Amino acid sequence: MLHWGYFENTRIDPGDISLNQFQAAQQRYAENLLEQIVNKKAPVLDVGCGMGGLAEMLMDHAIPVEVLTPNKNQISFISARHPELCSYRCKFEDFEAAKQYGTIINSESLQYVKLEDAFDKADRIVLPKARWIITDYFRTEDRPDNKGSHLLSDFKQKIDEHDWTIVLEKDITAHVLPTIAYVNLYIERFLLPLKHYAYEKLRYKQAWLFYLSERIRNSIDAKINKERRSVDPVLFVSQKRYMFFVLEKK
Repeated sequence: MLHWGYFENTRIDPGDISLNQFQAAQQRYAENLLEQIVNKKAPVLDVGCGMGGLAEMLMDHAIPVEVLTPNKNQISFISARHPELCSYRCKFEDFEAAKQYGTIINSESLQYVKLEDAFDKADRIVLPKARWIITDYFRTEDRPDNKGSHLLSDFKQKIDEHDWTIVLEKDITAHVLPTIAYVNLYIERFLLPLKHYAYEKLRYKQAWLFYLSERIRNSIDAKINKERRSVDPVLFVSQKRYMFFVLEKK
């Protein structure tokens, strides 16, 4: 599924995380979502479904589910693995529904949709008393150096404007931080030393190419630094909150 996972042990050292522990965190994350589905007869729409891991769990629990993603490769994989699963290749805001849903799930996908567009679409495709399950990270402040996700205050304002009720609001930042810390550790211990080794080898073996490729290397460095900032645990906690919301339509 490759979400950020949900670690019960929030104090685990990132260097001690095993593959089994990472998989268990992925499983627990998905179970948290499933536990919030109350209408198990009405169809569920998994928005930004990835490779279909969550949809598989829903099918295993005999819960009707349909998936949506704009990614061609993801749709191809899901269609080949589960030809019986109804899938839509489009953006959520462009989705034209032929039915209404009892549950919508946006797991780490709401950040890619403008809030007004997301709420407008959800309003039109849900049944009365439907639930909208959302897990994602939100910015706590509007700063020019902190973009890429929605402001938490803006999100809550849209909830009121569109007549949804908050059934569950939980800050699970501490439970996803081990994943962030693990990725950060990987970058520090493996990716950066590997990059340094490659640069030095190029400079020693092909000095002329090393200097000609300065702009490319600067671009690579800028991208790596940007990604490092996004998985810096201290910076993340100071600027964002990873939230678990369950909304219900009034």
